[in-house]
Amino acid sequence: MIPPSTKQIMDIGDSKYAVVVAVARRARALSESKKNDEDYRLSSMVTEALDEIIAGTIKISS
Repeated sequence: MIPPSTKQIMDIGDSKYAVVVAVARRARALSESKKNDEDYRLSSMVTEALDEIIAGTIKISS
C-alpha cells in the first residue's frame, strides 16, 4: 500500500487531528472484534481503518 498524501488526508476531514482520532477509534473497534484471530496485528488494524476512511466507507463526523 502506498501511504496517502497529506493533501488526500486533508480532503477527508477538517483537520489532521480529526482524521487521526477517527482512524484510532476505528482501529480500536476493529481490534476488539478481531482480537482472538490468529493473524491479529494492530498495525494491520490501523491500515485497514485508514483504508476504510479514505475509501469513504467510514465517515468522520464533527
